[in-house]
Amino acid sequence: MKSTLIASSQVAASAITASSSAIAGAPDPLHKFAKALRRTFACAALAMLGCAAGAAVPTPTVIGPLASDTPGSASRNYPFFSTDMVLADFGYVEQEFFFDGTANRYDAPAPSGGVGNNAASASTANIVATGIPYRSRLLVRRPADASRFNGVVIVEWLNVTNGYDTDVHWLYQKEFFLRDGYAWVGVSAQNAGLSNQPNGLKNWSPARYGTLNVNANGTLTGDVLSYDIYSQAAQAIRSAPAVLGELHPQMLIAIGQSQSAGRLGIYLNAIHVRDPIYDGAVLASGGQIIRNDLTLPVIKLLTETEFVMNSTNEIPVLQPDTDKIRIWPVAGSSHSEQYSLLSRAAFLKRDLGLQALDSCATPARSRVPNRFVYNAAVDAIVKLNRTGREPSHAPPMAVLTVSPPSIARDQFGNGLGGIRLAEMEVPVAHDGGETCGLGGSHVPFDTATLDLLYPNHGAYVSKVAHAANASVEAGFVLPEDAQATIEKAAGSIFGAGLVCGALCEDSRQFPVHASTMLLRDQTSFFAFVGNQALVDTLEEVTRSIAKGYTYTGKKSEQGFANAIVGLQSYIMQVQHVLAAGHLRPETAQLLTDQANTLIQRIEAL
Repeated sequence: MKSTLIASSQVAASAITASSSAIAGAPDPLHKFAKALRRTFACAALAMLGCAAGAAVPTPTVIGPLASDTPGSASRNYPFFSTDMVLADFGYVEQEFFFDGTANRYDAPAPSGGVGNNAASASTANIVATGIPYRSRLLVRRPADASRFNGVVIVEWLNVTNGYDTDVHWLYQKEFFLRDGYAWVGVSAQNAGLSNQPNGLKNWSPARYGTLNVNANGTLTGDVLSYDIYSQAAQAIRSAPAVLGELHPQMLIAIGQSQSAGRLGIYLNAIHVRDPIYDGAVLASGGQIIRNDLTLPVIKLLTETEFVMNSTNEIPVLQPDTDKIRIWPVAGSSHSEQYSLLSRAAFLKRDLGLQALDSCATPARSRVPNRFVYNAAVDAIVKLNRTGREPSHAPPMAVLTVSPPSIARDQFGNGLGGIRLAEMEVPVAHDGGETCGLGGSHVPFDTATLDLLYPNHGAYVSKVAHAANASVEAGFVLPEDAQATIEKAAGSIFGAGLVCGALCEDSRQFPVHASTMLLRDQTSFFAFVGNQALVDTLEEVTRSIAKGYTYTGKKSEQGFANAIVGLQSYIMQVQHVLAAGHLRPETAQLLTDQANTLIQRIEAL
């Protein structure tokens, strides 16, 4: 890909990089100063472009931030799916705004199928009507202080497949956004997220959201205003100071998953090309062929589901990489994997009274962490725009047939080809994108297979470390995420010669299947301050339960007894973190309930 920056910005970035290299051995405060200096110069360079971006897009009127009650209150006068994280612990705030104005209606086609997997690029759209009033909303999660802001805003087209707005990419990538100083903004562009029964925003809280209107009061269908609303959302972020407070955005990245990616594909090809306002785009698990004459970089991320399921078949939509486009397929991952489901468990129950589980016959939800590749994609676009460094080219999936879609598999049933994360290179289960709708599958290997593959724990961890580091070298995983993979392997029991019985095994979800591995991941996925100590406790509990299943007599009894003691300690730790203000009540309640369920199941053995 060619850099979208002008030459002077490259010179500025290079100068700062050289300066920071000169103090590479300096104390940590100087490292932080150098990082901030690089960020300042890079943002200033990007500002040369940002001033002109979207010049033809009008700036809407912004209302807010809206006053809110405590999330979970009976009034429902708070942002729908308000995060269950204590954002202040990370130097972040959450705010909600309305924005309104008048939008254009275009003659752009509607996306085909559920994910917009159309094998033709939409042509540049024409305006067929103007001046149509609308009101939508922005959900903002951003650094509270400008010193924490990296200058980049992720603008997510909120997903409405479930009949309400879902912040899919925030859920997948929140840890990355928080640690690297991104601002995130979710945009309500489609009517289903506002008006569907029973949980569209206007039905969920009429008092708060009743004035929202993205379809001319029901007179327009097909979300024809969504494209202009999404452009004006970007203009509001760039031009209305209230949206980001004291932060000054220098780069806006459009992002969306599944149905939202289908919409973004049309948007980029037909509307954004008329009045460019975004600086890059990430399309995940959907979207049509991207036209080659776009001026912004695009990375399209595909899970295995898009290669094996008819409803999401993207094989006919595959296209070669260009200087602006990359296609990144992730082997073994699923359209909606375990992290996506469990990370919303607390507020899903809080706001909708729903449990985060599947009821499929095959154990569901791939554990291949496609979120790590999403993080690398965003990082790659930022690096491209700031330094000219090109994103990596991904190997293709090993496609066997186009219709019906299928891929080649190994002896474990795991797919071949594509980006291969450590979970596929060093497998402990069959992970795939097939079965259970869009959730895919995760079927753990039996003990005999695991013992054959990994005769000792050290060998297993070493293989995982090698594979994780190789993914970093290839450009598809960031170092922090690779380290998380390695640490999880180190805390596991794989290769330890222990039998992981039902109450230990990573399979399905609570309450259909209660296990310590599931609670360990649930605790980790919530990403609150202090969760690592709780994860460590649960890893020890897993070892205790596995000993209970592996041994007999008093040694077995002792293993299960130790597990109960460990879970009781875990519950006390949860309460201490809650009392310290690092955990939301709904999250603490869910974790405590799951730990108590495990204690009851152990006692019933």
